[in-house]
Amino acid sequence: MVRIKWLDNVTTTNGRSALLLPGAGYTAQAPLLYWSVAVLLSAGWRVGAAEWEDSDREFANPYELIDRTFELHASEASAQPDLVVAKSLGTLALPRCISRGIAGVWLTPLLNMTEVATALLSADRRHLAIGGTKDRHWIPETVQGTNAKLITLDDVDHALLHDDWRTSMQLHSDVAAEVDAHVQEL
Repeated sequence: MVRIKWLDNVTTTNGRSALLLPGAGYTAQAPLLYWSVAVLLSAGWRVGAAEWEDSDREFANPYELIDRTFELHASEASAQPDLVVAKSLGTLALPRCISRGIAGVWLTPLLNMTEVATALLSADRRHLAIGGTKDRHWIPETVQGTNAKLITLDDVDHALLHDDWRTSMQLHSDVAAEVDAHVQEL
């Protein structure tokens, strides 16, 4: 069952909401999303994190899962999100966000999927995409010419992890700082 878990105190928000879309097996508690949430909450954003379960395989395709998540967000927040922060599977929301003018942070986007790459190619500066050279899904040459900010991290995989744990921790800290800078510009 798809649901939205609100991670903030509504009385302290700046009026903007963010929708967090996890990956398959990569929840809001995983490092990249956990620190992204921390960045958003510290800036006063209302944050709704999608929670997906194995039983959500009932959806004929992952885009139906994304659509259902946006429907839930709209019904609970009474508006579309101002920002989407997505990891892997969640980046399938990129075409929807581009067509509806929603800003995005795309962590390890699935650029090997034509519709995702095409959407990112037409993105503006309100979009940030980060991937690693050891991730088969990160193909930055497919989006050359985009106005989105692209960051390629050397020697990291689909979880943006390096073989050395210390390097991984530093890279995740750097990613959180990039998310913070991006959110401040919105």
